[in-house]
Amino acid sequence: MQLMPRDSGKIYTGQVKSNGTGSGTVSVSLDGRTCAGNFVTAVSGDSFGLLQTFGTRGATTSTLQSFGSSQYKALLSCSDGSGLRCDVIGSESGGGVCVDSRNRVYDMMYSY
Repeated sequence: MQLMPRDSGKIYTGQVKSNGTGSGTVSVSLDGRTCAGNFVTAVSGDSFGLLQTFGTRGATTSTLQSFGSSQYKALLSCSDGSGLRCDVIGSESGGGVCVDSRNRVYDMMYSY
């Protein structure tokens, strides 16, 4: 995970860990303070479809595929008592916007 504030070019790094069920944990270090918390799926945009491939001699293979992306919310508490709130769109990777308690805005991108 990377965050960049809109008022500078500094990049902060962190970790996103999914539990595989649409939620997980997030942590990031911002100028000496550590922020950590949870994320959850706010709106699921996933849809499913059956993908069928045809092989030699009429053999077929079918698999269930997931398509689309979801919207997530993350609420992080920081070691100095402040907070960080993030709105994110994606699935296994994506991006969004985070705002801290001081109204500093960060662009965020992640993959896991």
